[in-house]
Amino acid sequence: MRKKKTKKLLVSIFAVLVLLILYFCSPFLLNFNDKKRIGIENILSDLIFYQINIKGGIKYKLTPLPILEISEIHIQKENENSILNKVIIRTSIFDLIQNRFSYKDVILEGGEFIVDLNNLKHVSFIEEFKQKKIFLRDVSLRFFNNKQSFNLDKINAKIYFEDSLIKKVKGQFNLGEIKFKTKYDNNKLNLKSNEIDLKISVNNLLNKQKNIKINFNNQSMLPGVNRLYASFNYEQINDGFSFESQKFETNLSNGFIKISKLKKTNNIVIEGFFKDVNFKKIKNSDLKDFFQNRLNELSNIIDAKIILNFENIKTKNNLFNKAQFKVNFQKGDVVFENISLLSNENKFSIQGRNINYQKDNLLFYELAFETKDLKKICAKVCNDQDIVDKIIHNKINIKSKGILNLNKAKISVQENFFKKFFNENELKKLNTNLNTLIIFGKLENIFELSRYFVLL
Repeated sequence: MRKKKTKKLLVSIFAVLVLLILYFCSPFLLNFNDKKRIGIENILSDLIFYQINIKGGIKYKLTPLPILEISEIHIQKENENSILNKVIIRTSIFDLIQNRFSYKDVILEGGEFIVDLNNLKHVSFIEEFKQKKIFLRDVSLRFFNNKQSFNLDKINAKIYFEDSLIKKVKGQFNLGEIKFKTKYDNNKLNLKSNEIDLKISVNNLLNKQKNIKINFNNQSMLPGVNRLYASFNYEQINDGFSFESQKFETNLSNGFIKISKLKKTNNIVIEGFFKDVNFKKIKNSDLKDFFQNRLNELSNIIDAKIILNFENIKTKNNLFNKAQFKVNFQKGDVVFENISLLSNENKFSIQGRNINYQKDNLLFYELAFETKDLKKICAKVCNDQDIVDKIIHNKINIKSKGILNLNKAKISVQENFFKKFFNENELKKLNTNLNTLIIFGKLENIFELSRYFVLL
C-alpha cells in the first residue's frame, strides 16, 4: 500500500515537472515573424513616441526567469537616431502562449539612447509604467534639441517608475572623462564625483525654479582654489535658463556668478565679478598643472563663454590690481579672447587658442606687455641690484607671437617686437635663451617674472 502511494506521488511529481518544463519551454517554439516584430515595434514606439525599428533578432530565453532578448534596436526622433545593442524584457509566459505581449522590468544594454530635450515628458512620464524598473547597462544617453546635443556615457543605473513617473534613480555615468555617481529621489538630484571631489545637489528638479548647491574641494582643478561653495537659484526662461548665485565662496575670494543661456544666441555664458582676490596664494606649480592637465578636462566638460572680472586683486610684488578673463570653451578647444592683468603702471594681455594636436598640448598665443617703470618692477623681483642698474629703457612695450608646447614646456617665438621687430637670427637667439635660461624644461618657470631679466 505504501509503495503504491509512493509510486503515485512520484508519478504526480514527474507529471508536474513535465508540465512545468513544457510551460516554460513552450515559448521556444514561437516564431517571432515579421508580424510579431512589427507589433512589438509599434508597442515600443507608442510608449515613448519615438520611431522604433528592430533590425536584429527576438529571442526567448530562461536566465533563469523568462525574458525576451531584442537585439539591434534602431531609434529615431526627427533627424536624430541611435542604436541600442540589446533590450531585455522580463515577460509573461502565459501571455506569450496567448500571443499577447506584456512585460515587467526592462534592461537596456549597450549602445546609445536619444532623449529629446524639447519633449522630456515622453521618457519621464510613461502611462503604462505604473510600477516598473528600468536598468541601464553601459548605455550612452544623447540629449538633443533642434540646435545642440550632449552625451552622458557609460551609464549604469536603476530607474524606478511609480504611477507612470520616474520616482527614483540610482547609478553612475561619465561626463567627458569624469565619473559621477547620481541619485534622484523625491524631486531632489544629487551628483558626486570622487575624482574631482565635487558634490552637486538640486532641489525641486522638476520645477521651473530650482535651488542648486555646489560643494567643490579639489586642490588642482582650478589653480589656487581648494575650496568652493556655491548656492544658485535657477529659473527657466522660455527656451533658455538663468543661474544666479545666492552665495559664491572660495578660499581666494567671495563673489557673484551668473550662468545663462538665451534663446536668441543659444550660447552658455558664465559671468562673474569678484573683489579682494588674493592671487598670491596661487603657486606656479598650480598654474603648471592647470594648463597641462585641468584646462583640457574643463573644456571636455562644457562648451561656454566665460567672462570674469576681478577688482582690488593682490598679486606677487603687487604689480597689478585688476584682471579680466574672457575665455571660450569650444568642443575641447580653449579660445583665450583676452586675459588681462592691469594697474596704473603695468599692463599684460594675452590672446590665443589651446588645442590638442596628436600628443602635443599647444597654445597659439599673442601677448603684449607694457610698463611705465621697468626699474620699479626689477627692484621688486630681481635679487641683483646690478640688473636694475643695467636698465636703460624704463618705459617699454613688448609684443610677441608664437606657440607654447605646454606638455613639453617648450616655446617657439615666431614674431617679437621690442623697440623693433626681431629678424630671423634675433628670433633664433631669443628662442634659445627662453628655452635654456628661463623655461629650462619646466612650465612653472614661465610664470616666474624674475627669470626674464637675464635677457637684459
